[in-house]
Amino acid sequence: MTVHPLRLAVLTRNLEPGRFGTTVTHWFASAADQHDEFKCDLIDLGRIDLVDLPARIAEADAIVIVTAEYNHAYPGDLKTAIDAVRHPWFAKPVAFVVYGGRSRGLRAAEQLRLVFGELHAVPIRDTLAFSETDFTETGHPVDPTTDPAAQALLTQLAWWSRPLREARASTPYPG
Repeated sequence: MTVHPLRLAVLTRNLEPGRFGTTVTHWFASAADQHDEFKCDLIDLGRIDLVDLPARIAEADAIVIVTAEYNHAYPGDLKTAIDAVRHPWFAKPVAFVVYGGRSRGLRAAEQLRLVFGELHAVPIRDTLAFSETDFTETGHPVDPTTDPAAQALLTQLAWWSRPLREARASTPYPG
């Protein structure tokens, strides 16, 4: 039996050069590409028409949200994008890679957990959280445990992704 790779949508807000979020997103996408189980689909909310977003999420087996924390929350344009999708989130595992200031984005991740729980998604407990001092100027993590932590998060995401993909294929989610 052939096991097809899992489709991982990495949803980020903006991939403009020189932004810290771009550094984090590119680093994480590279880590996901190194994980044998995933085929990565990088989605830049700054470049995609929101009308096209639900189809991209529907095609995904798992989602990673890469976002900053602003004012103890996640940004409004991300909320708009999440709300534009609705049903394709159902029964999909979702992980968070967050960044920002003193909290390293963890308050945004906690709020996103609530939102995705309401959307019948499956938020993964582990989160990757960063501040700007956590990366070198060349875009590599300073802490040598960061890459293994990313692989551990991806392994957990894959663990949830396969059975949920099979369940969605055999029985429509009753949402």
